[in-house]
Amino acid sequence: MAQRYYTLDEFLLRLLPSQRYTRIICLDFFRENRAMDFRYKSLVTLYVAVAVTLIDFVCNVIKISLYIREQRLQEAKQIAAVWSIESLCLVRGISLVLKQRNMLELTNDLDKIFPRDSEQQLRMNCAKFARYLDVRFRIVGLYTLVGVTVFIGTPLLKYLLYYDASSGQVIPDEYHQHASWYPYHLKDNPRTYPYVYVYEGFNTICSINLVFAWDHIYTVSVAEFLMHFDFVNSELANLDARESLHQGKRRRKFFSRLLGIIQYHQHVLKLGDKFCNAFNLSLFFTNLVSAASICFHVYLIANSDDYLSIILFSFPCLVQVAFAFDNCYQGTRIAVATSETANVIFGHNWYEGSVEYRKITYQMLQFASRPFTLSGYNLFRIDMVHFRMSMMIAYRMFTFLQARGERN
Repeated sequence: MAQRYYTLDEFLLRLLPSQRYTRIICLDFFRENRAMDFRYKSLVTLYVAVAVTLIDFVCNVIKISLYIREQRLQEAKQIAAVWSIESLCLVRGISLVLKQRNMLELTNDLDKIFPRDSEQQLRMNCAKFARYLDVRFRIVGLYTLVGVTVFIGTPLLKYLLYYDASSGQVIPDEYHQHASWYPYHLKDNPRTYPYVYVYEGFNTICSINLVFAWDHIYTVSVAEFLMHFDFVNSELANLDARESLHQGKRRRKFFSRLLGIIQYHQHVLKLGDKFCNAFNLSLFFTNLVSAASICFHVYLIANSDDYLSIILFSFPCLVQVAFAFDNCYQGTRIAVATSETANVIFGHNWYEGSVEYRKITYQMLQFASRPFTLSGYNLFRIDMVHFRMSMMIAYRMFTFLQARGERN
């Protein structure tokens, strides 16, 4: 069976349902042909999405403050759960705004070293790279269809089933997607409810697409880095040190190949530094925000008697845990792939090579002894240990809130 030919375009330009049907694409990559660099069609959608999310973020803070002043602490905690998710969206959105040039430069650099012919793609196992991204894209797409539809549709369904429009009563928060404060009591008025609900739906799509835009670039970049690091390991494993004992053309060919592998590895590591520079900000703030959001949702689940509310709070909580796990898991995969380089170097038959080659092997071992890791400004590593720490922080915050709630 012939090897399928892949391009970076088909992975980078794929759209989730929330992007494809609404055309709210925060980072819309584009290029006329594959010989040219990627560029953005427009960044207007990104700025609008961040602005809408920021406005609702401030309105949520105002509503929480009002409820705390009125001693309505349970309602304030429910709003805080949604507000914490919006905080995560806003962090990702601000990161996209501040680092969009770095992300574009990184994308073009990764495109330049993406294998261009079928033979090279077969050697680099592009099929594994494509299979991973395809499976993950389908999972995230399914969440988009189910999760976003439920989040947007449930309040409207409850409004249609339980609210009596002829009564003229104030519309409660449970009939809105966002319980944030709006001026002039717009959210309380039945006449303005349809317009407010449409705006809330737009706000929801903008916020969630900020997360998806960030996550998509992060995932594609990490997957390609893994492909390159695995390729370096396989090339080193295939070296036969006895070739260095020969003289003439055969010896020069061996060391030329070795030099190419080393230069290739160093170039990928330099791109890794660009990757860290592009994603440091969001990875740094995501730690505390995700832990706080998970904490609020667990608290609401533990203190709710309504089964529908438990389901509605459980779904975003589990999704956040899944996304946090996936980000940390990808960091672990990169660390394992780069640490495996030292094992590959030591494991091949370097002892059968020439003295010169054994000296080079020793230098390579020293260089490869420290694996490349993703981090948040070098304060913590993005790996499974970090995931465990995040869950511990969330649990400690939950026990604190639970204890305070019982005391009150």
